[in-house]
Amino acid sequence: MLTNRSPLIGTLLILALSSCADTPDELLLEINQGEDTVRRYSIDQLGDFLSEREKSGAVFSKGELEAVELLRDVAKSENEVIVNRMRAISALSQLEKTDNTAVFIDGLSSKYWGIRWESTKGLASHPTPKAVGALISRLKVERERVVLLDTVKALSRAGGEDALEALFLVYFDESSLHFDNRMKAHAAICRLTGKEFSLENSHEWLKYYQERFTPGAGAVTGKKE
Repeated sequence: MLTNRSPLIGTLLILALSSCADTPDELLLEINQGEDTVRRYSIDQLGDFLSEREKSGAVFSKGELEAVELLRDVAKSENEVIVNRMRAISALSQLEKTDNTAVFIDGLSSKYWGIRWESTKGLASHPTPKAVGALISRLKVERERVVLLDTVKALSRAGGEDALEALFLVYFDESSLHFDNRMKAHAAICRLTGKEFSLENSHEWLKYYQERFTPGAGAVTGKKE
């Protein structure tokens, strides 16, 4: 059982998989906590421990900051098994006082949808304008619906003109790809614009979109694509 006390976390080592786990997805992290005391944490346990330290109001020690770096290394490692990378990203998502935006953005371009999913969830939990460009790029090519859901959520929470425009394009897309997202995009658009046109009133939304983003594009025809 992990405690909320502040141990002195020193040297951090990823143990060889063959020596510390029965299967590759049971990666353990060995933490030297001083006084010849060594503890082994699973990735999930280490994330929980660091999160509880934050919640207690403690300032991370040098060793604890190194533990965060270790999780980042696991998250980005191309040599690590996918489930451990996902766990590391999820663990970093729990942290409120360390900026892991770069790790989450890096994960958006992964060929593995699970890593992309954890990364979009991380950005939804820690919204930032710095991630909007990468989220829009992912939105244009993503085909996994669960990843799309959290991409839209992350954009809606990040806000800003670029994110708003992307949310409009999701709202206007009536294909099956965004069936689950149009309502979420509409709710975010209402919140970000202060307008209250209904979900079904695409004509008024299109008029507003053109006036805001494409002035001079011509009158709205009112025809659906």
